[in-house]
Amino acid sequence: MGISEKSCKFPYWGPFVLETAVEQEFVDMLLEKGNGSREKNLDHRKHLAGMIENEYHYEDYESWFIPKFSPYIDLYNDALVSNWITDLKTSKSWNIKSLWINYQKSNEYNPPHNHGGDLAFVIYLQVPKEIAEENKKTRHKHNNPGPGMINFIYGEGVPYCINHYSVLPSAKDIYIFPAWLTHFVDSFKSDVERISVSGNIRTNGD
Repeated sequence: MGISEKSCKFPYWGPFVLETAVEQEFVDMLLEKGNGSREKNLDHRKHLAGMIENEYHYEDYESWFIPKFSPYIDLYNDALVSNWITDLKTSKSWNIKSLWINYQKSNEYNPPHNHGGDLAFVIYLQVPKEIAEENKKTRHKHNNPGPGMINFIYGEGVPYCINHYSVLPSAKDIYIFPAWLTHFVDSFKSDVERISVSGNIRTNGD
């Protein structure tokens, strides 16, 4: 009798990356205010690693962003405590160091990098279907996960070790992860625009 992969367990460990989805109302708010930053040309590129032409910082965001984002920080902390054996004392008190919006176009990308602060996140506001279609058609032609992926890397690439996680995001997806975790974003060739929001969090010891 053959053994099905579905009957097996794969106990992964390493940096805690939370993947979930935000509400459409939150997406709409981030997009509206982000487009406002774009119209004002609040250029944020000199602070970022990305090879992306249009990246803009939000202004006066604490009053509206923090109440909307707090449940996701709480979820990260609760999931970390309930699912992981750790001596880390999570904090309910935090502040946001920076917040910006990325308008990624054809052939643009983010090289391997990490962030400042304690936690980082990315929220996808707009993901055209052409990117998923391109990925499906081309991902097996090269020895990589394919176009449009977000990739997280931890540790050494040694035998019998999975040291990376790659995923093709959809609209409303959010990823929260340690700010020191190396990650990068692959380019795509489709003539579309993918929009995401990123930020850095500093937690305060309670």
